[in-house]
Amino acid sequence: MKQIKSFKIYIMVLSLLGAASCSDLLDQEPISITHPDVFWDSQANAEQAVAGAYGLFKEAIMTQSNFLYWGEWTGMTFMNSRNWIVNYIEGSGNYVLAYRDASMNWKNFYRAANWAYTIEQYIADMPVDMFDSQTEKDRLLGEAAFIRSLTYFYMARIWGDVPIVEQSIESSDQLISEDGFIVENARVDELQVLDYALEAVNKSIGLLQYSNPGASNWAITANKASAEALKAHISLWYAGRDNDNPEMIQQAIDATTSVINNSGASLIDYVNEGKDGFDEMCIGQSKTGLFEINISADMNESFRLLQYDDNHTGLTLNYPVWQSVNTGISPYMDPDFYGNEMMATDADRANDVRKDLFFYEYGTNADYSYLQKYSHSAQDEASEDAYAQFSESNILIFRMADMYLLRAEANARKDLSGPAISDLNIIRSMANVPDYTGGTDRESLMKAIFDERAIEFVGEAQSGYDRIRMDYFDGVPWVNQARNAKKGYFWPVLPAVISRNASILQTEYWRGKL
Repeated sequence: MKQIKSFKIYIMVLSLLGAASCSDLLDQEPISITHPDVFWDSQANAEQAVAGAYGLFKEAIMTQSNFLYWGEWTGMTFMNSRNWIVNYIEGSGNYVLAYRDASMNWKNFYRAANWAYTIEQYIADMPVDMFDSQTEKDRLLGEAAFIRSLTYFYMARIWGDVPIVEQSIESSDQLISEDGFIVENARVDELQVLDYALEAVNKSIGLLQYSNPGASNWAITANKASAEALKAHISLWYAGRDNDNPEMIQQAIDATTSVINNSGASLIDYVNEGKDGFDEMCIGQSKTGLFEINISADMNESFRLLQYDDNHTGLTLNYPVWQSVNTGISPYMDPDFYGNEMMATDADRANDVRKDLFFYEYGTNADYSYLQKYSHSAQDEASEDAYAQFSESNILIFRMADMYLLRAEANARKDLSGPAISDLNIIRSMANVPDYTGGTDRESLMKAIFDERAIEFVGEAQSGYDRIRMDYFDGVPWVNQARNAKKGYFWPVLPAVISRNASILQTEYWRGKL
């Protein structure tokens, strides 16, 4: 049973940190925490504040299903969308999406990051006797630092260079310099952003403790293993963006190894656990989860399953979840897309059990075949409508299979084929795929690891980021050397942001295209 509760906390944070004008303050949410000395006086209030930070991050990635637009559709691995908005990406690589300005706007991430930073500042100053113990105070500080790191990491993967805001914005006075000018923050180099995220996640690791599957908030709030998983991702992304930085590769290996050895989490054995294991993984808080976004009707954190393109279930599910076949927005498993071609041409994949577990009628009627990771639902017993179903599938951010495959990639980058193949084979064995027998050179191994990640994490919004980190764009027809040279794999910054802040420059590839 999912345990985390919803808290509605209205806080004043910038709509756009580093790009706000005084008029922007008129658009902010109302302030209910009006006096810090009144609010920051108990562990219960600190808990509510941290819950609010999780909620802001959840809003940032779920608004209009942006997490799929950023990390899934750009990868073009399995699902070919029939949604005309997604076709902007799949058809020409145009990330300027109609009616989807939020996909180019980083304000929701800054709201989450600023609130997390604010929490860190106030909790640090609260006396220990306001908490049940020093451990509890450290836990809340660690969770806030985790959220701050996670938000900046997402921004680095989506936009590359972004502003860093190292202060808690609580008053309009902070937006005005001593000389009376509006404070403006420019974008800083992507590696500086990653350094900032690493500093925050290392703080988190130092403050948090390991947990265990079955704990009330397992995987839906951060623990030490969640933070180590995040560090592994940040470090390997850094290495991929910095000419295989050896220090970062080793940090990724150390972090993944620590998670594997100490987290208490374990892999789902799809062969032996079958649909039960798959369902438990997707519903959430399973033995394999490390961090995920909680979706629970019991906790009032769910939504009704409908065939709309503004939520991830509408964009991924189809008949028989819906009353009729949806050929308007639901994607199909395009046989010409990279992942489906790979599964069809690789003889080792003939009996890959994930084809039947992850998809509905994989490889059959294109209108019927769809991803099932978000198909889990709860019925509203009070409703007479047989289709009054509410989503119960969590959004999986980090899980154990990710750690093995990240470590495999890190070792492949070090030309250590033995350890890389060993980890790769562990994941393949869980899905009834024979041991890898291909080339042991780096290029061959990186392709094999990408392929394994493509099927293992399909629909979890990893493929688009994997392509950038691994510099592997096979099957994405609109990617070319000229575009990559201008960082056209990153999303454009919303023009309204630039118009309000002259310090913000558009990513080179997108200049003149918006």
